Amino acid sequence: MPELDNRPPFKSGDIVQHFKHERYPADSPMYTYRILGYATHSETRETLVIYEALYDLYDEDTLKVFARPLDMFMSKVDKKKYPDIRQEYRFEFLSRA
Repeated sequence: MPELDNRPPFKSGDIVQHFKHERYPADSPMYTYRILGYATHSETRETLVIYEALYDLYDEDTLKVFARPLDMFMSKVDKKKYPDIRQEYRFEFLSRA
């Protein structure tokens, strides 16, 4: 189970960056997302974060909207797997829309 932090969940409209954004120039939109809202998984009752990519995806990706379990979305970066990453959390706040 991922290690959770004590930050409040992001709000709809918040712009966040995934830790892989560090591999691109600071002004690049790569791995930046807008929080659209939250949903409940119909079978497991798990809370999901619904978010939209703010960068162009590959041609085979027709949708830019994704869902991820809240606990995973708010988890810390696995420093064993990604020792070169400075960002502490998988997703971090950038700005309010």
